[in-house]
Amino acid sequence: MRVACPRAMLYPNAMSSSAVQHRASIDLARFGAAFGVVWAHAFVSPQDWVGHLALALFLILTAFLAIGSMQRAGGRFSWVKRAQRIALPWLFWSLMYRLLDMAISDDPARFVPLRDPWSLLIGSTIHLWFLPFVMLASALVPLIGNRVAGPRDLWLASGVLVAVSLPILWLHGAVAMPGPLPQWAFALPAFAYGILAAFGHRFGLVWLPLAAMALISGLTYAWAGQLWALQLGFAALLFEAAWRLDLRARWLPALGQAAFGIYLLHPFFMLVCYKIFGPQVSPALAALVCFALSWAATVLLLRLPGLRRMV
Repeated sequence: MRVACPRAMLYPNAMSSSAVQHRASIDLARFGAAFGVVWAHAFVSPQDWVGHLALALFLILTAFLAIGSMQRAGGRFSWVKRAQRIALPWLFWSLMYRLLDMAISDDPARFVPLRDPWSLLIGSTIHLWFLPFVMLASALVPLIGNRVAGPRDLWLASGVLVAVSLPILWLHGAVAMPGPLPQWAFALPAFAYGILAAFGHRFGLVWLPLAAMALISGLTYAWAGQLWALQLGFAALLFEAAWRLDLRARWLPALGQAAFGIYLLHPFFMLVCYKIFGPQVSPALAALVCFALSWAATVLLLRLPGLRRMV
């Protein structure tokens, strides 16, 4: 019979664990992932090698850092507080983008408050699906985190990751689902991997969840033949590569802090870019201008006490 371990036994060296030490390279990875999302949205290519990779990296980092916060707290993680922290910007930006749509759209139904029930899981614009997903998926952090007490548990959890991810990704690739279900189906394996990667670092078994993700990515690509399947595996490799970079520049944490705001703001500044340069603007120029404006606006909002919690 297995006895549940108290938190002090699960996290005896929480503050010294490599999974919770701050790495400036992770800030750079978050910033780069935000740029990748903007770049992919500017090009909108079916042969996208950037968007899914950046999104998967964003999700891995989000989950990995959540486990780090949990370890620093000695195994305590308040899902309710985290949900509240995410819900506030989600509701705020849903309102902002809804008002923007009402102001500039020519759709006669733009004043109808709820045209699609699935929008309750998204918000007023599709890119906001990320927030309610993370809000709900964060329940996995304590659920998994308080049960992976050693290498044996990590082996079991990695097997479960493979068993659960494969049918979910099959649904993503083979079944026409309303948004945000396709996005959530792609996101769940990456988020779960981020949780297990933190314990892989803790137990010196980095290769174990990484091998599980490689298996998931490879098998999914074998039947789907789509680039997004490979990008899950490459995102895991990119995360591990970023973790090993020894970067110490003091300005790097500011880049990581801006990543979330860039993601939230970039659709608005994409419209601004098209307004300035016209619809035939080069996608590369649109991406660079949109990213720069989103970054600048995020830095400004972070300096405003009433709005800094929205980014």
